[in-house]
Amino acid sequence: MERSREDEVRDRLADIAGDEPGPAEQALLGRLIRSYLQKTPAGVDRLSELLRGGDTDTLREHAHALKGSASNIGAASLAAVFAEVEQAARAGFVPDPDLTLGRIACEQALVLPILEKLAGEA
Repeated sequence: MERSREDEVRDRLADIAGDEPGPAEQALLGRLIRSYLQKTPAGVDRLSELLRGGDTDTLREHAHALKGSASNIGAASLAAVFAEVEQAARAGFVPDPDLTLGRIACEQALVLPILEKLAGEA
């Protein structure tokens, strides 16, 4: 059975702060989530630029950074899309921008509301 995206995110956050985080851990999680929510849109905008005309080395590095950020907060499916971009760029190939950005937008539409809800809980 496939785990939900919310379960993945909650499990990762529990890895970071424990199953019953105290006030300090809750504050840390809140900062982590809010930072992700604030920085990721600009990061995806930059990825869009790179998919449409950047060099593969810069694309690879940027996709790697986005993959790491998504992994850090437990967005495994989103991280997998960034990993595919990273691997393609490593092979000297630029994936189709529209298809790739569409997949990212779909994953973000599923994950960002979860993160916003969890940020409110933190």
